[in-house]
Formats: sequence, structure tokens, C-alpha cells
Amino acid sequence: VPDAAPSGVSVDVVNSTLVKVFWFGIPRDRVRGHLRGYKVSWWKTKNMLDGKRHHPEKHFLTFVGDRNYGMIPGLDPFSEFHLTVLAYNSRGDGPESSPVVFETPEGVPEQPRFLRILNFDKDSVTLSWGLPKKANGHLTGYILQYQIINETHEVGPVSDVSVTNHSTLSWRLSGLSPSTKYKFYVKACTAKGCGKPVTEEGLTVAQG
Repeated sequence: VPDAAPSGVSVDVVNSTLVKVFWFGIPRDRVRGHLRGYKVSWWKTKNMLDGKRHHPEKHFLTFVGDRNYGMIPGLDPFSEFHLTVLAYNSRGDGPESSPVVFETPEGVPEQPRFLRILNFDKDSVTLSWGLPKKANGHLTGYILQYQIINETHEVGPVSDVSVTNHSTLSWRLSGLSPSTKYKFYVKACTAKGCGKPVTEEGLTVAQG
């Protein structure tokens, strides 16, 4: 098997879930056979949001041939990782490089876990929603949207409400029309933007 580890390993963070890894290939005389390629291993060490340490679960990607870079997709946003590179030939893997530490930036949150209509009046409604399963960063608040829908599936214009307190999980919307069907959307936001909305439909009550 190869008896040298790749040197000069560096990580270029592309976005909150993707990095590009560079390394210097090992010298030909250290391959001890025919070079098949390189393997990049990485494991998450910390969630930057709560500082929780992680039991390191190792992932790896194989890059075939004599190359000196590779892309690593599907990472968790706002996390700390360690990463190593090794060369391999037909007999097996050579030694790993010493670990490089890198951090992914914040991403947009996942959708809130649920959206419920707590009570309907003739011109108002109270909505309640859950935290996103993964915040992927520091929550900055929520965007509420609503629009009129009717049986012919025509939809009215979308109205927006910004909830700028990130710990608010319910909101009363007023100024709605009586006896009208509405569709409601709630999405969670970080400094990077807002995630996918969770939706719910409901009907305001008739006047009188």
C-alpha cells in the first residue's frame, strides 16, 4: 500500500453545504504500485448553534485517478468538521493526512414542523407553528403569508407579515374578509434567508 500521506490539504468553503478540497498528490515512488486514486474522509465534530459535540460518524468519497481536488456535497450547515485525505492503490489505503478543521456557514432553515389554525373569527385568525426541525443557523424570525383561495382554485394576491422576534410561535392576523377561504404559509428565516413554508387552509366565519 502507499506509504505516504497527501500533503498541503486545504478546504475552500463554497456554501453552507458544499466544500472543495485540495491536496498535493504523493510522490510516485511512495505509491508502491499503481495509484488508483484518493479518498477524502470527513466527520462532523460540532454543531455551531448549540456547541454540542458530535459522536464522529465518518463519511468518505473516492476520487479515482491522479487528481488533486474534489467536491464534498451534502454537509450540515453551521457546523464544524474535520477532514483527511489518503492515497490508495490496488492493495489498499495509505496513511491519512493530518486532519484539517473547517466550518460551514449558516444556511436557510428547514420548514417549521407544523402550522395550526387556533381560532377563526369573522375577520381574524390566530396561527400557531412549530420550530424548524433544523434551524441551520441563528433564527431571525418568521415570514407569514396569506391569500384568498376559492373553489375554482383561483388565488388572490399574497399578503406578507414579518415576525421579527425569533421566539414568537403564534400570531393573530386581522383585517380578513368574512366567509372566505384562506391559505396560510409560515417560513422560518436566518440571516441567510428563509426556508420552505409550511401551509394550512381555513375558512373565516360568516358575519353575524
